[in-house]
Amino acid sequence: MSSPMAFAHMKAARFALILLLCHHPWTSGSSDDGEAPTTPASTPHIPVIDIWPLRSPGPSLEARRAVAARIGAACKEVGFFLVENHGVDTRVIAAAWNATREFFDLPLEDKVGGGPGRESLLMTDDFPYGYLPYGGESLAKGKSDVDRERSSLGEIKASAKAGDMKELFSVGPYLPEAGMPLPRYPSRPVAMAGAWRAYFEAMEELCADLLKGFALALELEDERWFAGKTDRHASSLRALNYPQLDSRAPPAPGQLRASAHTDYGVLTVLRSGGAGLQVKLLDGTWLDVPYEPGKDAFVINLGDLMSRWTNDLWRSTPHRVVNPPLGAGEGPQALAGQDHQDNRRQSLAYFCNLNMDAEVSVIPTCLRADQSQSQPGSRPGSPLPARAKYAPTKAGDHLLAKHLASTKGVLDDSWMQGLLEEEKGAVGAPVSGLVGGTARIEL
Repeated sequence: MSSPMAFAHMKAARFALILLLCHHPWTSGSSDDGEAPTTPASTPHIPVIDIWPLRSPGPSLEARRAVAARIGAACKEVGFFLVENHGVDTRVIAAAWNATREFFDLPLEDKVGGGPGRESLLMTDDFPYGYLPYGGESLAKGKSDVDRERSSLGEIKASAKAGDMKELFSVGPYLPEAGMPLPRYPSRPVAMAGAWRAYFEAMEELCADLLKGFALALELEDERWFAGKTDRHASSLRALNYPQLDSRAPPAPGQLRASAHTDYGVLTVLRSGGAGLQVKLLDGTWLDVPYEPGKDAFVINLGDLMSRWTNDLWRSTPHRVVNPPLGAGEGPQALAGQDHQDNRRQSLAYFCNLNMDAEVSVIPTCLRADQSQSQPGSRPGSPLPARAKYAPTKAGDHLLAKHLASTKGVLDDSWMQGLLEEEKGAVGAPVSGLVGGTARIEL
């Protein structure tokens, strides 16, 4: 590889790290200790929206606009909504879901990869996709000094002592033009690579249609207004496994399955396998995201870039995954009154991002042209702001700024040696740390 190509590869890997860690720690004056306060009945709700008019070529413009109006209202009110009748083949979903479960059930050394004749799957600075073991990430990690001053002391101490109670695996885009490291998969399960690619492509198509709905909701001149900004996108697919919890190994104080954060990019499409996801409202209360076992729906939420793009008319909302009550399982094997009930949770998150060089300026319809102009989709009397809150930026620069503010040190892998030794029962097994930005694990 020539020197310019090597430099480009390193730069792409850095950006891929940013895109993979597509969420920003959220802090406030209140403590996010995992307790879920009761949400008053009068607070905003998270709607379930039938989006078939956006996915099918048949419905009229009026039908598409009606769906878009519901989406726009949800984006302004809470930044979250569920979509049903979404058109994604349930066989594609099931294949990706089952392959993911099979992967997470493998021994740790198989999930990490590496060693003689095996390609490493471990997330590093040079390969920022792949596998990150249990406890290896805290979304509330790396706060700025200002954020720390606004945070409760208990929250800071808790996130410093314990990582989030999950493991993850991820891939980036398949397009070489995106400039990101191409996907890398384990040797088993054999079906995983094909199942994940089919799911990734289904998410690309779903997001393209959702963005058409966004364009209609924002009253832009063309439904395909976003298309030219996503044809070389740097989106990523991330699977998360939240293992079984019970009173025999309780969480540390303040430790959550996923600590409070916002997402970086345009939008996120989540396939959830259990309850526990919560959204933080403007009044500080936490609202449960609806979860109904067996319901064929995706959870959609906005990222920081979309909030910036709309001049904060649409919301990128803090969210978290709280711990299940010990002794109250969610799965089909739950036994009343037993701590060892099945409360394992799995999810697939697709982070929809733009081309890295796409320019992001406040969308024209989110600025007031005259005193009578109202917000898109609003009743008269809801005036638009007269000036942009944000200067134009490149999508990649926005993500880099978010990354530098919030993910410093997230890939410190010094804890890996003990983790691997514990599973293999072989204290002293040679495990090297990050050397030149690459983690080599010898088993």
